[in-house]
Amino acid sequence: MHLRHPPGGGRGLSGVRRVALAVSGAVLLLAAGCRQPSDAPEISLRWTAQPQPLTTGPMTLSLELSDSQRPVTGAEVRLEGTMTHPGMAPVQAPAAEVSPGRYVGRLDLSMAGDWVLLVDARLRDGRILHRQIELPGVRPGG
Repeated sequence: MHLRHPPGGGRGLSGVRRVALAVSGAVLLLAAGCRQPSDAPEISLRWTAQPQPLTTGPMTLSLELSDSQRPVTGAEVRLEGTMTHPGMAPVQAPAAEVSPGRYVGRLDLSMAGDWVLLVDARLRDGRILHRQIELPGVRPGG
């Protein structure tokens, strides 16, 4: 592809350069505005999954969020399950608070194999909690 410079020896910005600069500026502004608050390392996550052993099909994940003194209430929790090999679409679901600091979500594990669950929670103070749960060896459903 050949681009012609505008008359006048290329002084000023060409349309392509203007667009490139505008896009670059927009990306930088978006990246700066999308910074998420820091993770919450003082929040502990305990979890259990049912059925045991894990099989393909519906799975219930129970999460308990707490700090050193009390349950963490009022969080918005999202779950995302992905297989450890490429090519599989992730499965997603919310987790609802069922008692103070206890959240339950249901995912449909579509294939046997190793899964990774990502837990993302927006805490009441606006911080974001990110945790990862390994689910190796999900068996075929029977």
